[in-house]
Amino acid sequence: MKIRNLFWIMLLPLLLAGCKKEVIPSGDLFITTRYDGMAEDNVEVWVYESWQQFQDYEYLMSGFTNDYGEITFTDLEPGRYYLEAEKEKSSLFVLSKVDSVEIIDGRQTNKILNLEAPAK
Repeated sequence: MKIRNLFWIMLLPLLLAGCKKEVIPSGDLFITTRYDGMAEDNVEVWVYESWQQFQDYEYLMSGFTNDYGEITFTDLEPGRYYLEAEKEKSSLFVLSKVDSVEIIDGRQTNKILNLEAPAK
């Protein structure tokens, strides 16, 4: 009986080690959009994985900011991402911003996008 218990005590850690879950590196991106120092709601934000994809309009994900001008994108792989934000205030007045951000594994990255009106 003792040999049997000793066998299970030695085998159990090996079995548990084989059951470890693979953790995929990822981070979150929290964006706030502003115009003239105030939060800007209902801004469409696009996230691109590379500059080439940005130029080709091949976005990874997109969404609209909430009433506080905030949006969160979750589970992004670590690396550099390119951001585009745009809001049509009227048929002749569009706010926009293009920027980039570095996502770090296991962290939330915060980014403020200060929207700009077109140059006159």
